[in-house]
Order: sequence, then C-alpha cells, then structure tokens
Amino acid sequence: MKTYSEFLSELSIQQRLKRSRTMKVKAKIIARKRQIALKKPPSPERIEKNIKRQVRQKALAIVDKQGQYADASPGLKKQIEIKADKKVQKMGAKWTKKLRPQVRKQMKAAYKERMSSSNPEL
Repeated sequence: MKTYSEFLSELSIQQRLKRSRTMKVKAKIIARKRQIALKKPPSPERIEKNIKRQVRQKALAIVDKQGQYADASPGLKKQIEIKADKKVQKMGAKWTKKLRPQVRKQMKAAYKERMSSSNPEL
C-alpha cells in the first residue's frame, strides 16, 4: 500500500490542485456522513472488518517481535508480511473465533459511550 507522500509524488501539480479543490467541496459532506455513521450501531460487516484487522495485527505482533516493521526497508517489510500471512492462514480461524466476542463487546461499548448523555456532541 502506498503512503500518502508516495501517492502525492505521483500526481502532477495540476492533478494535486484539482484534488485539493474537489476535497474542499466534499470535506463537509464527508464529515457529515462520518457523524451520521457514528450515530448508528456497529453493523455485522464493520464488526467482521474490525476482527480481520485485529487478527492481522496479532499476527504481525507475533512475527515482528523486535518491532522492526515500522521503520523497516521494503524488502524486510515484505518478508514480515509473508510470515504474517502464513500465520493468519494457520491460526486465523482460531483467533477470529476467540476475538469475535471481545471485538463486538468493545464496539458496542464504544457506541454506548458515544450515545450516552455525557457526550457533549449530542
């Protein structure tokens, strides 16, 4: 996956200016949609997506015990990701089953916290 700076370096100045104008127009729409989405309870799809993300993070944490991944070279990152993919294939179903209730509970608690009367944004 490309970083934001790599993405911008591939755009010409004209493309960057055009993207800037369109994002300026869409910024309020995006913010409003995000607000609306936060007021909805977590859907099963979002829960599953979050579970997948946490399984991947768990695999990366196990494979990358020394914490090299953050500032590793692309070649080393690729090796770590290959090992993490193997770990996910081997243990993913087990971890998914184990993490599902925890993630669901966390997401529902976060939703209740957002919707509680102590939240000043409501």
